[in-house]
Amino acid sequence: MNKVLESNKHLLERYRFICRGKGLTNKSIEAICNQDLKIYLRWLGERDALSVTHLGIQDFLMYCTIKRKNGDQALNRKHTNLNMFYKRLIVQMDLDIKNPVEKVDKPKVRKKVKSYLKMCEYNQMINFLEEESNYRGLALCSMMYSSGCRLAEIHQLNRNSLDHSARRFVVTGKGQKQRQCIFSQDASNKVIAYIGTRKDDNEALFVTSKANRLSEKGIQDYVKRLGRRAGVEQNVHPHLFRHGRAMQLLKGGASLETIQRVLGHESIATTQIYAHMDYDSVQNAVDQIDNKKAVIQLAA
Repeated sequence: MNKVLESNKHLLERYRFICRGKGLTNKSIEAICNQDLKIYLRWLGERDALSVTHLGIQDFLMYCTIKRKNGDQALNRKHTNLNMFYKRLIVQMDLDIKNPVEKVDKPKVRKKVKSYLKMCEYNQMINFLEEESNYRGLALCSMMYSSGCRLAEIHQLNRNSLDHSARRFVVTGKGQKQRQCIFSQDASNKVIAYIGTRKDDNEALFVTSKANRLSEKGIQDYVKRLGRRAGVEQNVHPHLFRHGRAMQLLKGGASLETIQRVLGHESIATTQIYAHMDYDSVQNAVDQIDNKKAVIQLAA
């Protein structure tokens, strides 16, 4: 892989600074800069990023397709990140150039059906944890499921984050935006029971056996192992709890607007994917209609 041109390095650092000013988290900035943008700038080699045309962008995406074996989703993300890179630099640096990405069509991503944690699978894990008297596991799983929070949002929780009387807490989500989250009485009871077993003074809500804050990777590894041990067939990861909560609310009759607020989606379009996932309800509705037709035909 080529070395990054010195002037391009400066552009990347300036872009980091611009992103911080836009409210992006350090984690998001590093993911964008250290992955897609650094790959792009290394691919450019000795070429100045500000002299690239739309043909250069097309060549880069072709390189990612052929050499790096990138799929539609990765190409779509690279297109988005490159577009924002040039767009923000042009505005913030008052550059007299055109955004080379604008003329390049964005790769289409084929929509995949999201998997989710079914209620029976969730109960399977809870029953397993209850048999083991695993207070931390019970508190963690019930909080992830009932709140519908993202992994990073669960990871950042402290003991004093939770208002148990109102069953609410505030998290800082994507784009450094704060929102209120709701958790169930059952989750509240399990968290209180878990805290009652602890002898450490760490402010973190979830800790390791050595009383350090449980990391995001630690949570991922834990629920993956738990799913296997509890006999859940699919590969369990934290986001399945979030999807599972959304589906439970949808099947329970909650509006998409309500689910949007619970999940903290900026756009209702993101939430609408769950409406397309509710095949059980569709199947039940079709079966009911078919059964009614059968009864009518028999009566005739």
